Parts: sequence; structure tokens; C-alpha cells
Amino acid sequence: MYSLVKKLTKVIIGTVGLGVIGLSGVVSQPAYATDGGASSDNSVITVATKDQLPGTKSPDFLYGRGMVTEHQSDPAYNGRLYATSEHYVTGTPSFVISESTDHGGTWKVVGEVKDLNKGVGNRYQPFLYELPEKVGNMDEGTLICAGNAIPGDLSSSSIVLYKSTDHGRSWSYLSTVANGGKAVMGSTPGPIWEPFVKVIDHKLVCYYSDERDQTHYAQKLVHQVSNDGVNWGSVVDDVDFNNSAARPGMVTVAQMPNGKYIMTYEVVNSGEWRTNFKISDDGLNWDSSSEGTRLAYGGSPYITVLPDGTLVANTAGQGDLFVNKNNGTGTWEDVKMPMDDAYSRSLTALPNNQVLLVSGGRLKAPDSTEDNILTSMVYDLPAQYHRATVQFANQPTSLAAGKTANFTVKLSDSSAADFDITTDDAQDVTVEKQADGSYQLKVNSNFVGQKDVTVTATKKDDASFSANFKVSITGQAAPTPDNNNSTNTGTTGTITTPSSSSQATTIKPSTTQPTTTSQPAATKKFKQFKVYAKTGIRVYKGVDFKHVVKSYAKHSRTNAKTFIVTGKAYSKNGALRYKTAAGYITANSKYVANLYYQTAPKKVTVLAKAGTYEYTKPTFSKANRSTHLKKGTIVKVKKLVKQGSLSKFVLTNGHYLTANKKLIIAQP
Repeated sequence: MYSLVKKLTKVIIGTVGLGVIGLSGVVSQPAYATDGGASSDNSVITVATKDQLPGTKSPDFLYGRGMVTEHQSDPAYNGRLYATSEHYVTGTPSFVISESTDHGGTWKVVGEVKDLNKGVGNRYQPFLYELPEKVGNMDEGTLICAGNAIPGDLSSSSIVLYKSTDHGRSWSYLSTVANGGKAVMGSTPGPIWEPFVKVIDHKLVCYYSDERDQTHYAQKLVHQVSNDGVNWGSVVDDVDFNNSAARPGMVTVAQMPNGKYIMTYEVVNSGEWRTNFKISDDGLNWDSSSEGTRLAYGGSPYITVLPDGTLVANTAGQGDLFVNKNNGTGTWEDVKMPMDDAYSRSLTALPNNQVLLVSGGRLKAPDSTEDNILTSMVYDLPAQYHRATVQFANQPTSLAAGKTANFTVKLSDSSAADFDITTDDAQDVTVEKQADGSYQLKVNSNFVGQKDVTVTATKKDDASFSANFKVSITGQAAPTPDNNNSTNTGTTGTITTPSSSSQATTIKPSTTQPTTTSQPAATKKFKQFKVYAKTGIRVYKGVDFKHVVKSYAKHSRTNAKTFIVTGKAYSKNGALRYKTAAGYITANSKYVANLYYQTAPKKVTVLAKAGTYEYTKPTFSKANRSTHLKKGTIVKVKKLVKQGSLSKFVLTNGHYLTANKKLIIAQP
């Protein structure tokens, strides 16, 4: 791939004609975080230098890649950042894995992906990925590293996958997706380049650049699919231009709020060097003959989607970011930021709507005598560039049987919008739009008990704009008559008393003897609790999962679908199910988890974009609010206390903090 770099750096971009090479600017000198963590946001932080890794030689690092963990079974390992890159050494190359436990403030090496299969070295184009669900025998949270295994003489190219089940500390060979020819552009047989891995429709998909079909194309973009990460299906074309000399390359793919997928890739075509994108309904069918739409000039692009639905992209040739708020349609805004561009600078969406950038610096030839530094930045995209979100005002947190409460809903940018408002328990809580544009919630006057109900607002013309809030509803049962104090009048009559099942029990006393009412044995009430969906999930009508009531797409943890578990049941084959107001869901911990922490970690980090509050008392009222904690803030925990189905943390300063996993995340 790099055999022509020296020559290319002497010519103008318009005459390059080699799309997989992205020329870039010079990386700025890194700033070092003084105290790490969130205070280092928007600063360039050093991940690695040649002095830190013995045996490193110029150009040291290229092709930086980042990742954040969100699906680890041990909550202490969620929210950690990881980085890797091409690493140039005097011996056999490998991909060095660095980890940050303080939100990108500092980094340390924790692992190394060595070539355990071909023995030639993992040389070019690494890519890091965390499985969001189980694939084959690999559990959710398994880390994947893809890359190009290439010998020192560049005589072959192979896209290989490795996996780690111990948080990047050790890596084992998983599979070879495909094999190609000599790792020099235009060679025969042609090489393969630049893997990008993603789970789509419960399968592992590997996209990559392919020069093997040189009879028809200088290069094209393709993908292969695997059910288990080991066995790979046939090659499917994604981008193959009508111009056989064109070179689409360096593909990245992300899913948008509307459920569709967007692909970015660079194009070198008739002297033009640019980044294009196109959109697919399912991420697997891309209309390969379509060249797509130009996003920006410059190559080696990358795209990600923030939890709030904002699309963020970048290219080489510019240090800017490009953002889009409307599922890839309309305007892409140009955002200036304090980090220089680089050869294939990666973007990773963080749970708090920030962006992790990892840069290996400007493009250099393998025999360059200049040094690159591997750097990172956690970037806080200015508020005006974020996609609008659905916001509520005056929404109630609790409501008694027979009572009503009004609330309003709007988009955060105040643009015109009409909403559908629904609840997940229409039997007990109804909602009606009022003449003034507000919405009124009403609790059934016959409701008895206590439970939480979810109220959801969805924009009518675009269901990707959606949000919800919880309201706790309560209702008291009618008092039970004291039958033992009744006086028998000697006439036949009836006494009606509520039973544990809320059904009336009719008793006919004798005309000659006093009668006492025998109450049925009390049934132990199920203690309700809340769970959130860790991945896409379906609600079924019955415990045997034959009829789907509703499907929910996977969302980030902060926007995950939540359910109130009102009971438990077992399928015919013995699988545990959770009963909810809408139907039955799986109880498998790979798919759902308790919404509230049940044990106290040593410290937690705020995930919520709007932050959250410390409270001086366990009752979370406005009067008891203390410090507002911004997203990314880390606080120390003393213990956990429970209030019904809720959990709260007691901090070391004596204040209280929510233990809701959508708002905070545990740290080691």
C-alpha cells in the first residue's frame, strides 16, 4: 500500500489516482492532561510515542483507531477507552492495545495483538470493535481486532480477526476473512485492504477494499457475512464504479436514528479526491453501481453516530468535523475543532454524546525517517451542532388514582413538531391532547397498588425523534369491613369483602348463628423492578415467544428501552421470561439488565448528557438538590441504599446520587 508514497507526496492530489492513500496535514504537538479525566476534554493527549515502546522505528505510528466499551458483563469495565494503530518496529509488527480508565486523560499499554496464525506480522490497518450481542460462541462484550497480516516483503495480504475476552489483555486468533495478493497497489493478483467490522441483523459483517477483480475494477468495496465470526460467506459488492479506473476505499459504516445505515468511503476518480456516502435500509444492500453523494473533499474518511442521533464525519485534508442532524439528508455543517487532521483519523461515539478521536498522524512511507505520535482527543461537540432532542416540561413524577396532570413536549431547537404520545399501560394511564397544546395524563380511578408507567413522545413525521419519562402511579384499596364486630340480625343477607385478587367474595350468613368471614390466604405480592434493554429486543404475547407484539431497536445505554417487570414466568422449555405491561420479554442477562445498580462500586462517572444532581437527602426533590454534576464527572461512592425498587448511592461527602445505569456508570 505504501510503495508509492514517496512519489505521491511530490505530486498534486489531482494526479494521485490512488484512493486508498489519504494525504493529510501535520499533527500538532500534543497537550498533556494535568489531572486526567473529563478536564482533558478538547485537548490533544499522547497515547504512545517511540520512547514508550522499545523497538519502535520511524514512522512509528499510522492509522489510529479507537473504541469504547459498553457491553461488558462486569460494569467496572464499561466506559473504558481503547486505542491502537499501525506500529512500525525493527522486528515483526503487531497491534499494540492502549487503555484509558479516566475518560482519555491518560493511557497505558495493556495488550498486544500478535500474528498467531500466519507468522508474518499484523502490519496494516487495524480496527477495534466490541460485540454488542452474542455472535456464535462469542459472548456479548467480546473485543474484536481486525487487521491486515502482511509479510515484510509485502508478498501477500490477509484480513484476519482476533478476539479478547479479558478486556484487551490477551488475544487469540479467530479467523481469516479473505486472502489477497501482494500488498502493493495495482499488483497482480490484487491485494485487499482496510477492514471495518460491525454486527448487523445478529451477524458479523466485515467490509473491506478489494483489488482482486482487476479485470473490471482498479478497486471496489465489498463485504462478507459470518454467523459465528469463523466461517465467512461469499463476497458481496458494495461500491463498484462504472469507471474501472476509480478507486473507492476506506469504508466505514454506522446506523442512523431512523434505523438505516450510512456508509462513507473515499473516491479517487478522474483526478478528483473526495469522500462520498450512501445509505442502505439494512446495511447489507448498497446498490453497488451507485457512486453515492459527495460529503466533502479529501479522503480517508470516518463516520459515527452519537447517541442523540447526530451524524459526525471527518476526512483527511481538513481538521474539521462534518455533522448532519437529519439521517444523512440535507446540510452537513462544517465544525472547526482543536485537532489537526491525519491519515485516517478514527471517530468513536461515546455514551455521553462526546466523540473520541484517535490519530496516528500524517501519512508517511514505511521507510520514512520522520516520527509520528499516536494521539487522542475526547471532543465535546458544541451544543448548536447536536441533533434536536425531544424535551418534556412539567411532566409528573408521581400521580394518584383518579388524578390528572398536564405536561408539554417540544423539540430542543424549538422547531415545529407534532407528537404521538403513548403509555406502556393504557389500561391504567391514559393521555389526551388539550386545546392549549399540552397533554393530560389521567390515572384510572380504580387502580390499586403502585407501579411505574412509561410515557413516550414520538415525532409524527419522523419516529427517530423519540423520548420518554416515567411516572409512578399509586392507588389505595377500599377499606375492608370488620365483620367480627357485625351483629347478626337473624335475617339472611350478604357481606362483600375484597379478596387478595381484588375480586368480590360473597358470603351468605346463617339465619340462626353468627358467621365470621374466612379470608383466603394472602398471596405474596411480586416485587416489581425495572430492567433496560442492552441490545435490540422484542416483546411477545406469550411466554413461548411465538407472536411478536413489538420490536425495539438497539440504542445506546443512555437511551435504552426500559421495562417494568411485573412478574416472572417460564416457557415450555424452562426459559425464564419477564412479564411486562406490554407482554413478555427475555430474562437473559445478555439482553436485559437491572436498571439500578444492586451493589456499590468505588466510584461512578456521569453518563447523562444533561448531567445529574447530588442531593442532600435520599428524597430527590428540587429542594434537596445540591451540586450539579456534568457528564464525565467522576465521584466516589461510600455505599448503596435501596428505596423500594430504586437504588441510590451515598457518596463519600454524605450526599445522595441516583444509581440508575442510564445516568451513571461504575468505574473501578
